[in-house]
Amino acid sequence: SPAKAPTIVVSRDHGGIASGQAVIKLNLKHAVSGIKSKKRFCNNDMLEVLLLVQNQYQYLYSDGDTAHLLNMQTYEELTMDINTLEGSKDKLPYLEVNMEVTVQSLEPEPGPLSWRLPTRHTYKVKSLVDRIAKDRGTTYVTGTLENGIQAQIPNFIKPGENLVIDLMWLTYIGRA
Repeated sequence: SPAKAPTIVVSRDHGGIASGQAVIKLNLKHAVSGIKSKKRFCNNDMLEVLLLVQNQYQYLYSDGDTAHLLNMQTYEELTMDINTLEGSKDKLPYLEVNMEVTVQSLEPEPGPLSWRLPTRHTYKVKSLVDRIAKDRGTTYVTGTLENGIQAQIPNFIKPGENLVIDLMWLTYIGRA
């Protein structure tokens, strides 16, 4: 049932099988975990379609396994389980107070499903550590950002500078 395992249709294909019956093949992605699957539907199969809504919230703080978010239009506070953060808990250190996040909800029910960090965010470099040689002679250093995250950044970035990190791939994009 959709309330137990809400999925997002990634792509679809309409075809037939040997008996001549029409079949719709869907490539699906679980709305919270991101796990992909495939499903076939025939003429008489039923599928409940729900509306996926994305709203902007502001991250306030975490309390154990709960994140507290603020809807910037209604000023209502929403609590989300940390485990519903898209992309895994590895992205938690990149979360900052007042960061704008996106909450995905199914309407009318079951409501909020998951939340995700913005695609990119600006961080300030606190310090630089050792040098690491990369392909094509580009030199990277381990930099510590103001929130304690360590990231590989080009050696021309200096402490105190702001830089942009791609939060999907957790990589340096450029100066802010």
